[in-house]
Amino acid sequence: TVYLGDCSFDLARRELRRNDAIVRLTTVEAAMLSTFARNAGVTLSRDELIQQCSIDGGERTVDVQITRLRRKIEPDPREPRYLHTIRGQGYVLHPD
Repeated sequence: TVYLGDCSFDLARRELRRNDAIVRLTTVEAAMLSTFARNAGVTLSRDELIQQCSIDGGERTVDVQITRLRRKIEPDPREPRYLHTIRGQGYVLHPD
């Protein structure tokens, strides 16, 4: 289980909870969060995310999915605390 403030993500069940309430994730969101959780602290490029999460589309599709995921896990999605953009490289998850 990975903890992100008042959220927790159960890797085995691919289940996100906020204060014990289940937060619905799409298949791609669950795949991305699983990938980030298994690679916490490691910067993943958009290409790596496309391959590991079976994302249809290009790099912009990854950016859209990141935005949607941030809305579900971040206290303030405009000022990400957990899912950071590493300019020119990709994204990295820093759980609690």
